[in-house]
Amino acid sequence: MHPELERLQREYGWRPTLVANETIPTLFHAASVIQVATAYSDSHTADRADLDGTSWWYQTRNRIIIQALRTVPSGTAIWDIGCGTGVVSAALRSTGHQIVGIEPSRAGAEITARTGIPTFHTTLEKLELPSNSLAALSLFDVLEHVQDRQGLLHELHRVLQPDGFLVLTVPALPLLWSQFDDDEAHQLRYTRLTLRNELVKAGFSVETIGYMFALTVLPLLLLRALPYRLGMRKSLSDSVGVAVQGGLLGRLASQIEQSLALRTPFGSSVLAVVRKSEVRTYT
Repeated sequence: MHPELERLQREYGWRPTLVANETIPTLFHAASVIQVATAYSDSHTADRADLDGTSWWYQTRNRIIIQALRTVPSGTAIWDIGCGTGVVSAALRSTGHQIVGIEPSRAGAEITARTGIPTFHTTLEKLELPSNSLAALSLFDVLEHVQDRQGLLHELHRVLQPDGFLVLTVPALPLLWSQFDDDEAHQLRYTRLTLRNELVKAGFSVETIGYMFALTVLPLLLLRALPYRLGMRKSLSDSVGVAVQGGLLGRLASQIEQSLALRTPFGSSVLAVVRKSEVRTYT
């Protein structure tokens, strides 16, 4: 059993009600096939798996996230909520962290589990984890899909240990809303201030918060947002070009974005690292 799951059983008497998959031992799911609410279909998740692993945008985001988490001790167990296809999970594991994934899409959960990361095909709420039990959580481009965002943030707060870490990213700037956001089932795009306000309201203290991907703002505005406002609708496959670009241009953009991350007054994403500062009584 994974050390983190052993710890929860030993210290809190918690063990998952889900069962291990017969062919993928690191995949945990309900004994009977169930449909878990998710923003993405299984086919969409599977189609995006290769993009997640090769896109300069995802690779750059991984490097920025790792840099932002440099104060989290190596070996810390991080629960990656809505881990998708496990691209960020794998990057965090490569830095020495223990990773546990939670993913409502069965395709995403299977892809992540096949990398050896223990992954639960469910939602955080359904796992009923003990209060004040987890050292660190991550939530990468998930919050914007959720209608009850305060409900999710309060659940994250509940399961975190006092002074525990939460790192998250969200899409930024309402000005950039486009067909891409419709297709991705986004509820909103954040600003640095609106994200900070939601996190503080849920009981977190903000350690780091800032914009990423400043270079993408103008292309996204011209190629996605303005055509959308003019009634020119594009499919999701037509809308991901900014993230796909690789080669020399992608490498150059990646280096510039890493140097600018969290320092600019705008960007197409926001990253925040927060701590559980307010200890509450949960029943």
